[in-house]
Amino acid sequence: MSGVVHPPQVALVGLGRIVQPPVAVNGPWEVRPVVTATQSADDHRAADGARLLTTMDRLLRQPEDL
Repeated sequence: MSGVVHPPQVALVGLGRIVQPPVAVNGPWEVRPVVTATQSADDHRAADGARLLTTMDRLLRQPEDL
């Protein structure tokens, strides 16, 4: 499946169906529910902007460190 991002959207997330394959958990095999998640992003500037704002928020909460 491929997602199509239409402006003004900047990203979307697709989720597959839940399956229960055997997976190794700290050694022994167990049956666990697993879902596949995919992301399609059209514009890296939205993600870059979120990182910038998170960093600015952290710095502005401690202005003595600037």
